[in-house]
Amino acid sequence: MTVVFAGEPTRGGTLKVGWVAQSKTFDPHKSVQWPERYILYCVFETIVDVDEAFNIVPKLAVSWENPDKTTFKFNLRRGVKFHDGTEFDAEAVKWNMERILNREFASPQRGLIEPYVKSVEVADKYTVIFRLKQPFAPLLSALAERPGFIVSPTAVKKLGDQKFALNPVGTGPFKFESWMPQAQLTVKRFEDYWDKGKPYLDAIEFQEIPDPMVRQTAFRAGNVDIITDITAKEAVELQKEGKVKLVKKWPPARWYALQWQVDKPPFNNRALREAIAYGIDREEINKQLFYGEVMPAVGPVPPGLWWSDKEFKGYTYNPELAKKKLVEAGYPNGFSYRFSVPNLQFLVQLSEMIQAQLAKVNIKMEFEMVNQSEAYAKIVSGETNWGITNWTQRGDPHGMLFILYHSKGHANSTKYNNPKVDKLLDDAAVIYEQSKRIPMYQEAARTITMDAPYVFIVYFPEWAVMSPKVDGYKWIPDLVPRFSTLWKQP
Repeated sequence: MTVVFAGEPTRGGTLKVGWVAQSKTFDPHKSVQWPERYILYCVFETIVDVDEAFNIVPKLAVSWENPDKTTFKFNLRRGVKFHDGTEFDAEAVKWNMERILNREFASPQRGLIEPYVKSVEVADKYTVIFRLKQPFAPLLSALAERPGFIVSPTAVKKLGDQKFALNPVGTGPFKFESWMPQAQLTVKRFEDYWDKGKPYLDAIEFQEIPDPMVRQTAFRAGNVDIITDITAKEAVELQKEGKVKLVKKWPPARWYALQWQVDKPPFNNRALREAIAYGIDREEINKQLFYGEVMPAVGPVPPGLWWSDKEFKGYTYNPELAKKKLVEAGYPNGFSYRFSVPNLQFLVQLSEMIQAQLAKVNIKMEFEMVNQSEAYAKIVSGETNWGITNWTQRGDPHGMLFILYHSKGHANSTKYNNPKVDKLLDDAAVIYEQSKRIPMYQEAARTITMDAPYVFIVYFPEWAVMSPKVDGYKWIPDLVPRFSTLWKQP
């Protein structure tokens, strides 16, 4: 079930969201933190969007055509305004793309489009043309996420990059109002929004509540309408209590995995990585920790996507082989290393279960607790060399596979480098026929999995826990709620 509609939309009211923030910037061209996307999709809009089936659909562009393999022509929506009152047009799109492509600006999004986009041209006020260096099938998908967010050029020029990051201005259904770090972020309805009648809500208050028990207490008390980052156990318990609306996303689109830096000791030792991969019992984790509500992960691509691989099994639990691999790696007396655990309850529980399983094959995890808001930054900086992470899917396989596993991927924090994988990803990106791309992505995913820059643990479904008064909730496969569809019953 992906959408809940109990009646006609009601206009007005403030939605209160219990939220795990971790936010650093609200400039989409600089953003890398997952929770920032909640705000980005309120304040900004992308050139195109995705629907519940990951189909590319119109947004700021109402239509597009591909007259040849290196040209994309977009017809833009008319009558769209930025929150500062300036007009959205083709010049704004060109300015945004050139900002991302500017090497000195150092956008994390640059690597997603720079290898392929040669130039962006204004054909007329509402027509923009992307000229490509080579064919690039994932362009539309890339423009449906962070590289496609359009910021107000006027606001950036007026405020400067640093101030704009904390005072974002877009064309989205909600205007940024205020942010008190570690407390609350507020957005309010944009009255001149182009999609007349939306959003339904007057405002959204994102309350920063990192502790899961405090979030649930706030929900039970009616102090928040929706809580994020809910686990299977918590969702089931809340549902048993009643007075809750629970919307589950299935098949799952998020995975959790262990990761390390494979370019330096000790994890440049493939046999050691394999020992750990074989020493984890994913089925036991699913049954004991997640009530059978998750799915054991076999690789970076969960089921239900057009590029999913039904035949691949990945690493399966084999403690005897794990012990042999440990000896092969040069650790006949066992292995011990520091493991960073974010201070989020279910991640602590998951890490403890993995710790107990690996101890049976003579691998010791020495826990180091880190703040959830700093966990990913420590991974990126290299301060963490063995930790746990999670990612969600993009609208095209290139989106995630490239950024994480290509040697030039901007989110390749494991420093993974396999020329075979690079070539498969590069070759697949220039082919427009989907049927020809599928086996290339499947081979890349199999190779990545067995090389073990990540050890995949579970595919994790999402639960949206909300008050029965909240309606219009929908799950998009990228797992970011689009709050313009929500309303509250009086």
